[in-house]
Amino acid sequence: MYKYLLTALLAAGLTACGQTPLTRTLGDAFGWTTNIDGLKLNPNYAYLRVSTSERALLMVLGYDDTLPDGPVQTWYSQGGQVLQLRDGRIHATEGFPVDWSAVRYQDLPDWEEALRRPRTRFIRYRDEMPGYRVGVFDAATMRTIDPPTDERLSGIDPSQLRWLEETADTAVKGTPSARYVLSERDGRLSVVYGEQCLSARFCMAWQTWPAKP
Repeated sequence: MYKYLLTALLAAGLTACGQTPLTRTLGDAFGWTTNIDGLKLNPNYAYLRVSTSERALLMVLGYDDTLPDGPVQTWYSQGGQVLQLRDGRIHATEGFPVDWSAVRYQDLPDWEEALRRPRTRFIRYRDEMPGYRVGVFDAATMRTIDPPTDERLSGIDPSQLRWLEETADTAVKGTPSARYVLSERDGRLSVVYGEQCLSARFCMAWQTWPAKP
């Protein structure tokens, strides 16, 4: 799979103000400390802005894959982090302080159905590292909400988009709920922003980049 990443990185042609060497630009563009919002990106590639409460990094789309549960996008950072998203939800991660893998769902509605219902219940299973916790089980409730004021959405007015909140019954008290931002593109709803706590101490957000409603 890494050959897709190498090809994308070498061809991406990222350029930052005042910097032209490709190797330096890539190092800056995918580092934790870069001002990602100021980078000029090659429009021929797809990017994802991933952030925590302290840092942000840029990831590039390595490839799309079709699995029995639906299409999965695999995103890579230069630092070795991997994020797989299935229809905008975390499918697997690698290289983060907490990683989820083998994420699977039961009774999960599609986004259009979730927006039509006041509340939706579903089950989520996953494996978790560190600690090698296998088959972690969550019962979750998803509902529509008004645009919040504490999101990490960058470059888009939150009020322009449709929001869903997802709360796990087994979440540690005080852990923020997951949230998803939906926008209609090419006649279908898609996730342009999501945020999820992988543990009580580690939360992350991801956004299609550059920002557009």
